[in-house]
Order: sequence, then structure tokens, then C-alpha cells
Amino acid sequence: MKIIFTDFNEIYFETDTEEMVGCTAEQLVRYLKGVHTNYERFMNRFINVKKNIFLNGYPKGSMPDLDFDIPSLLESCGQEEYDKTVKFFDSLTEIYDNVEPFTFKESFELENRSFQALVFSSIDIPQMINELGAERLKTDGIEVNHRKYDENGNFTGTEAYHNVYETYEIQGEKLGLEESLYAVKCWCTSTNKEHWLWINDEFKDDPLNAIASTFVVHKNIIPHIKAIKRQGDLLLTEMDEDIKPEGELVSLTKEQYFGLLVAQS
Repeated sequence: MKIIFTDFNEIYFETDTEEMVGCTAEQLVRYLKGVHTNYERFMNRFINVKKNIFLNGYPKGSMPDLDFDIPSLLESCGQEEYDKTVKFFDSLTEIYDNVEPFTFKESFELENRSFQALVFSSIDIPQMINELGAERLKTDGIEVNHRKYDENGNFTGTEAYHNVYETYEIQGEKLGLEESLYAVKCWCTSTNKEHWLWINDEFKDDPLNAIASTFVVHKNIIPHIKAIKRQGDLLLTEMDEDIKPEGELVSLTKEQYFGLLVAQS
């Protein structure tokens, strides 16, 4: 059984191999236990959902931008493959009571970066930072005008927001690290929502450059970026022409980032 992760925190499976992409079965269940914090949620929100997908497939319109049917595993691969996959899901339920979610320290020690990012998505970052011990270093804010869209993706106008950014030094001792870690907290006063992103220590005293530094692109495309849209760690650019990204990777400056940012969530 092969486990494959996507950028949208979705998990897919392939059969016919004992190898797994990103993690072992036990590690997968440890991650899932952090997401679905009791057995009932684990069954109802993951195991049963996945079994249903492999039995019935994805119907048209059931996923964003999906305008066609995806056949079930039973239809596309046959009874043997379907039974093998269901057996694997059943094996995950047997592991659940014998494992614990990843600790903060263990999540930092994971070597596979894709799987580590997935595990981080299940961790309460503010709680982790509070438990590790953190000192606020600098606060800065900026007024931004963001585009608004309706449920069909049609532009409906712009709205002004005041975004606040704070940089923090986080103690690394409890993670087995000798050095400190640094993060920037993004706070929107309109939605009262906060988000945390790890940053390099060179940006610890400049919150606006700190958040801009998390947007890394090939240097050759910067003159051709018309607009930036951001959803969490997903970064999108509108370009004035097709250009192949190549060469040096650089962080945007705060002037470039906030000058081009038109939407975020």
C-alpha cells in the first residue's frame, strides 16, 4: 500500500506495494489521531469517508473544480484491489488505540518535509509556542485593500483591512535545540484570526519584511508579477506574460509583497 499526500491535506492510496510515500502506517495514524481526536471522529470523518469514496468514487461536482466523475476503486481496479484497500483501512483502526499524536518535539524531528508539513497542520501552533516559551520582539501593521469575490468567483469590489504582524523568539530547548526559533504572527483585526509562519532570524526585528520573506520566487519572474493572492501557505501569482521560472530563488521585499498583494485568506 502506498500513501500519497497532496497540497490540500488530502490523502490518497495506491495498492500493490509495501512502500509508503512520506510515512509508515503507524505514523499516518498518529497524524490522524492529532486531527481526529477520538475514535468516533476518526471513523466517521476519515475511515468511513474513504471507504465510501473507494466504493462509490467521486461524483461530478463533489470537489472544487471537479467537472467529471472519478470512478470507484471497485469499478476501476476490481474486487481484489478494493478488498486489499479496505483491509488496509481496517488495519489502521487496529492501530488507533495503541499510538499517541506526535509531540511538538517529534514533529520537528520528522525527516520527510512533506509529511512534516502535514503533521504541523494538525498541531495547535499558538498552544505549542506558548508551551515552548516565546518572547515578542517587534510589532508592525499595515493597511491593505483586498479584492472581494462572490461564491462563483466573480469580483465584487475591494475592502480595506488593517493587518498586524508580530515577530517572536521561541525557545528551542524543549525541542532538543540549542538555538532559538523565530516566527511571525499575522493578525487581521477585521476577522480576529491569527496565523503563524516560521521565519529566518534575519527578519526577527522587521515584521513586514518577515511576512514578505515567506513568499519565495524565482528572481526572473518578479518584474512580470501583476498581483499576488495568498491562502495560508498557498501562494498564487497573476503574470503579465508567460515566463519560465528559472535561476536564483529570492524572498520578496515588503515593498514588493504589499505592493502586489490583492487578496488573502
